Amino acid sequence: MNKDILQGKRMAVLGSGNMAAAIGRGMAAQGLPLALCFYDLDTAKAAALADELGQYAAATLAAALDGADIILLAVKPQSMDELMAELAPLVRGGQLVVSIAAGIPLAYYQAKLPGLAVVRAMPNTSAAVQAAITGLMAGELATAEHRQMAEGIFSAVGSSLWIDEKDIHALIAVSGSGPAYFYYFTECLAAAGEKLGLTPEVAMALARQTAVGSGRMLAEREEDAAALRVQVTSKGGTTAAALAVWQEKLPGLTDEALAACAGRSREMAEESGY
Repeated sequence: MNKDILQGKRMAVLGSGNMAAAIGRGMAAQGLPLALCFYDLDTAKAAALADELGQYAAATLAAALDGADIILLAVKPQSMDELMAELAPLVRGGQLVVSIAAGIPLAYYQAKLPGLAVVRAMPNTSAAVQAAITGLMAGELATAEHRQMAEGIFSAVGSSLWIDEKDIHALIAVSGSGPAYFYYFTECLAAAGEKLGLTPEVAMALARQTAVGSGRMLAEREEDAAALRVQVTSKGGTTAAALAVWQEKLPGLTDEALAACAGRSREMAEESGY
């Protein structure tokens, strides 16, 4: 990613919750050349985050937008209608709008903010440790430069990839909700270790660090997950005995679980009215 695409740019961050904070901290850690201005109805919260990062906080929405090249929408979906009503008279041509609000489609922003380029983003909670994977979706007016700017923003919290908006529910099922699956598997692994005689503390320490190490292998080695699995699995050995059980049951359970997740995501999108 070319950091220069953000050089001299200013981003208004509307909202100062966990994800806004993660993005700001990631940018600070990576030294991205982008000035940030935080705005939140809770002005003290926005000011505290801005102070932590050596950035700015605005007392009003108009002040936050003044001179902004990028507007990051980091508010709860249920607050979006109210924000749009306030935002529409204040935006100007040429600004890029990036939204991380769940469940609200590109068409909503394009209708509320006509003429502006919009990018929708779906990061996951691993943004807190700069290891997220973010799905990016481009609106009708988003140019190649806008795409590069969006990639630059989310490079601060991990990696990103572009998807068609129609695939958002599948993305949520795999990566949006995905961290919880690995946490739960770690819980199950530790619980099984206890049943084999380990103390809870030892079982969790083993399970947790095994998850950490496996994640680092996936991140740092060129081999794919299947190849790494094969490297650990000796024919007729202990790992093969465990995998034989999982290979019989886990693929079907995973299909069922992700289908349930994607289905609920579609239901929630319909319930939201967007």
